[in-house]
Amino acid sequence: MEQIMETKQNHIGIIGLGVMGLNLAQNISNQGFKVAGFEKDSTLIKAARSIKTNINIFDDIIAFINGIEKPKKILLMITAGEPVDEIINYLQKHLSSGDIIIDGGNSHYKDSLTRQQQLLNLGIHYIGLGISGGANGARYGPAIMAGGSVNCYKTIEPILRKVAAKTDNKEICASHLGDSAAIGHFVKMIHNGIEYADMQIIAETYDFLSKGMGYSELESAKIFKEWSSSELSSFLIDISVSVLEYLDRDTEQPLVSLILDRAEQKGTGRLAAIAALELGVAAPSISEAVSARILSSKKQERVSSSQIYKKPEPKPAYLDIVDMKKALLAAKISAYAQGFDILSAANKEFDWDMNLADIAKIWRAGCIIRARFLDEVADAFTTETKLVNLIMAPHFSSILKDSIPSLRRTVKWAITRGIPSPVLSASLSYFETYTSLNLPANLIQGQRDYFGSHGFERIDKPGYYTDNWNQ
Repeated sequence: MEQIMETKQNHIGIIGLGVMGLNLAQNISNQGFKVAGFEKDSTLIKAARSIKTNINIFDDIIAFINGIEKPKKILLMITAGEPVDEIINYLQKHLSSGDIIIDGGNSHYKDSLTRQQQLLNLGIHYIGLGISGGANGARYGPAIMAGGSVNCYKTIEPILRKVAAKTDNKEICASHLGDSAAIGHFVKMIHNGIEYADMQIIAETYDFLSKGMGYSELESAKIFKEWSSSELSSFLIDISVSVLEYLDRDTEQPLVSLILDRAEQKGTGRLAAIAALELGVAAPSISEAVSARILSSKKQERVSSSQIYKKPEPKPAYLDIVDMKKALLAAKISAYAQGFDILSAANKEFDWDMNLADIAKIWRAGCIIRARFLDEVADAFTTETKLVNLIMAPHFSSILKDSIPSLRRTVKWAITRGIPSPVLSASLSYFETYTSLNLPANLIQGQRDYFGSHGFERIDKPGYYTDNWNQ
């Protein structure tokens, strides 16, 4: 077995040298730490060894483990699920009390709970580490969300703080969020749920510009670019500009116009939507974003159904660009509010003590959903520690009072032209429902009592009642 630069002084080991693992290893190494990397895939080993790096690369796992200083710190950057369990089951036989396994993948938070307890019984620590920022973030500074023993976290904190993203004010986007290892992965999962919604909101707006108003990709890019210097400033807006502007090298057409309209997913958005339902939290923007991707994947079915339900060729129709901008902002706030509501519910359900302001601060740089208004989100949860929903915060209520009429007009405009707007519509419905004094749920309670004697409350007197509706 070949290995290079073997040393007994590696500060940390990384298992999995795919795109994320290798980039993160390079980042850690560049911060002055000695890094051991293990990979069993010969192609990935070859790729890792082909680049100029100070990483000590191993293809022998025992040599890899022995090459890490005590307490051993091993970061897993591998596919979630069974592969994680398999490597943990192997590692625990070769680790000692006090050693640390750090799971940096997209593991499900419930699995993290099980693994933490399993390893604790052996005296081995387990950290659930949410890492966001994609390949570039891993290489130059991701947002890092950690869950696990605080004392254990302090052992790896010097490394994490060095490699994490920094805001413009040099604030570090890495934090310990709670003693449960599940927290790091739960927060990353909700981050990805918000990401799904945000991406779909931007995509729907692009559809309005192109299909609804006849703007070219380059014209749409120009509009998004103007918005990027406003309160809509965000990583996802910025990269949307770049994607829309990019010309295919062969055809010199905008490449985005040649990309098949079938969105893929790795499942974290779906898991966020499921978690919301399990916790009894309404998160329609996230759920609809997942559904939109599922429907997009049914390309052949959509082609067939479009022949049955032929729509008239859309004629460009004017929609105030200011309305569209405000609609996008309102929908974005609605989606973020839903995400933070899930986090708040998890605190109550699992007796966690996550600081929502700290989470907002972590997301200000490095991660995919980084956006200018996260400063205001952090301020809202800092100022009002008992804030029940982001849309109730004075700063955001002021914005929404101004922008919701625009969202209403924009959704109406899209509906009347047969242009799908699932997440913009869901974001509006969430707001309208949450802010309604009265809802038709009284009829639902009457129906439930009629067929199942489930009972109901009354508005004119306290207590719980049932009635014989057939008499």
